[in-house]
Amino acid sequence: MNNIHKIALSKPAKEWNRLAKNTSDINRAFYYNALKRLSEALQKGDKDEIETWTFNAE
Repeated sequence: MNNIHKIALSKPAKEWNRLAKNTSDINRAFYYNALKRLSEALQKGDKDEIETWTFNAE
């Protein structure tokens, strides 16, 4: 498993969403959103989404 996948799965998607909404740093918000979307994709097993959001989070 990729390190970014481990990070994405370390918190529930709702937590990543909360972090994204509560930061004023646009780069951090984008990163947290990418982790949220990656976490969701990993749980669904959607390979295309996993590839897309892994790239965005890295």
